[in-house]
Amino acid sequence: MTRKQFWQGASNWGFLGGAALFGVNLIGWALKLETNLPWVYELLTAAVLLPLIVVTGRRNAAASGAAGWPFGRAWGFVVAMMMFAGVVYGVGRFLLTNFIAPEYYGVMNETLVAEAMKLYGPSMQAMMADVSPMMGAMMRNPFYLIFQAVVELIFKGGFLGLVLCPIFTRKPDIFADGSNEA
Repeated sequence: MTRKQFWQGASNWGFLGGAALFGVNLIGWALKLETNLPWVYELLTAAVLLPLIVVTGRRNAAASGAAGWPFGRAWGFVVAMMMFAGVVYGVGRFLLTNFIAPEYYGVMNETLVAEAMKLYGPSMQAMMADVSPMMGAMMRNPFYLIFQAVVELIFKGGFLGLVLCPIFTRKPDIFADGSNEA
């Protein structure tokens, strides 16, 4: 696999993965899973990431030919794919947060701030009062949401890649040049 094929594959599969994760985000918003059943939301996210990593890992290992598909390249592909998926997912998250369902995410942020104030008591109320407008501004910033999504997916996908990539590694064929000499 050439460098160009590596990055084309990572960007193409990352785009599909990011679009699927945005679909999960839309389902999460429509069914209010992020606030009511966050474990179901994370399960749906895993249901997108796991097959994505498995399918791409199997395809790339099969297409690697005599060059092999070492662990480092397999894991690097997963991380690169998650980076591209994070960009697409972050753009979708920006659209969802600011244009499709701003009231839902506004209430969700207010609820998180209120819970933090209850948890930490009066000593944190002044700080939370200062931080709350900044959090709202950050949720309207597309670059912040894209960066947050990229980092989140690199961690999630990178961890899953660490677990799954050893399954797809393939050693190079030492007899690929046609000689039978040891």
